[in-house]
Amino acid sequence: MQQAKGKNLESSCRHKPSAIGHQPSKKVLLIFPREKGIKFSNDTRYPFPILGLTLLASLFPKAYEVKIINEAIEKVDFNLDVDLVGITGLTCVIKRAYAIADRFRERGVKVILGGVHPSLLPEEAKEHADSVFIGEAEGMFEKVLRDFEVGGLQPFYKNREWSRLNGMPLPRRDLLSKHYRPFFKAIETTRGCPNRCEFCSVPIINGKRYRIRPLEEIDRELSAIINKKGEYLFLADDNVTAKEDYARGLFEIFKHHGVKWMAFTTIKIAMNEELLKKAQESGCVSLFIGFESLLQENLDNVSKRFVNAKELSNWIKTIQRHQIGIHGSFIFGFDGDTPNVFKETVEFVQKNNIELPTFSILTPFPGTPLQKRLEKEGRIFDRDWSHYDMSHVVFKPKQMTVQELQEGYLWAQKYISAPRSILKRLLWGPRNHFFYFLMSNFVLRGAQMEVIRRIKDRELPHENFPHLRQS
Repeated sequence: MQQAKGKNLESSCRHKPSAIGHQPSKKVLLIFPREKGIKFSNDTRYPFPILGLTLLASLFPKAYEVKIINEAIEKVDFNLDVDLVGITGLTCVIKRAYAIADRFRERGVKVILGGVHPSLLPEEAKEHADSVFIGEAEGMFEKVLRDFEVGGLQPFYKNREWSRLNGMPLPRRDLLSKHYRPFFKAIETTRGCPNRCEFCSVPIINGKRYRIRPLEEIDRELSAIINKKGEYLFLADDNVTAKEDYARGLFEIFKHHGVKWMAFTTIKIAMNEELLKKAQESGCVSLFIGFESLLQENLDNVSKRFVNAKELSNWIKTIQRHQIGIHGSFIFGFDGDTPNVFKETVEFVQKNNIELPTFSILTPFPGTPLQKRLEKEGRIFDRDWSHYDMSHVVFKPKQMTVQELQEGYLWAQKYISAPRSILKRLLWGPRNHFFYFLMSNFVLRGAQMEVIRRIKDRELPHENFPHLRQS
């Protein structure tokens, strides 16, 4: 899935260029695009750590003057004196990314597009850019800058192999706006995911092979960014526990620095109580787990056969017993789903007191196996990329109408974000890190309710959405 952790241009370049940058100083603008006034269901009141662009910024030679703009909290100055613009782009904001690119190119400024969507549809992205990064660009960045300096940017850049993650420079967090005050620090320790989920773009962008950073380098980075015990740390990894021996070493480092941390993993961690204990002792507050579905048929069909749906409640209790809260993700719209799925999932979430649940609609992102299958079956009817935010229905479900899926999602999202539902889960549950999850639920609730109102009040009744009223 294209996740809000957004490894955008982001998935690009990790090793510092060397024999370049000898020309007069160049000015570079790196942009994280957002459409003004449009929120997504996973937005928070606090800026989310932009790890990818700060890391990309660290790769430029000292002769380059680099500036980062996060449109979620600041505006792009289209009259800014710059020589090169780099724009990252998730699918749901790619139209904004293209608009920004077009504005700068009208002035003759060179533009490079990268990130998830341009990597999946590079030919489309090239219509709005001088050059496109495809996937990761380790080993390519020096060539890109050399080509740029001599006025010879190539249309596309793509590394032929996945690089090792050693020797990564420290991200230029100092370049972030003074208005940027995230609730937690962020770090990347691994990349890639060995799982083969049908709907997910991670294996395409970051590879199926699990790659790890040297533990001593992670220790040095934490020493540079953690100022005191008890600070919150977010891991931008796809699966922090995919390699157990590495995870154990990582947890020891977290314990040494006294951080409280959150990360992505799978439900398989519940089958390893020894590792769970190590996570708890190292300061783990929350684990983001993609439950996806309660139906075994759905899990099997999307390559999650390692999950036994009948054991989910027991596994949840095991994790919570280790004083770790769960950020649980569920997806509506699988082929096995009927109109009953919304009520059944909500009841499961409430009964098991999942601390922070999030719902989304199955979305066939470009290039994924899901997109290819649904395209072949003739079920995709909406190709407006702004609707690929996991809150809009863009394909025809198998056992319900488009309207039933859209309205069922909105009902479920509204139910679990209601204050009464939040308090019931947290007060009746194990109360692990109670105030952290209380704040997290209510911070997310603001964005979730705005998305619900926008779709229900301004989009569903409008004549441009007739597919939502089909039978």
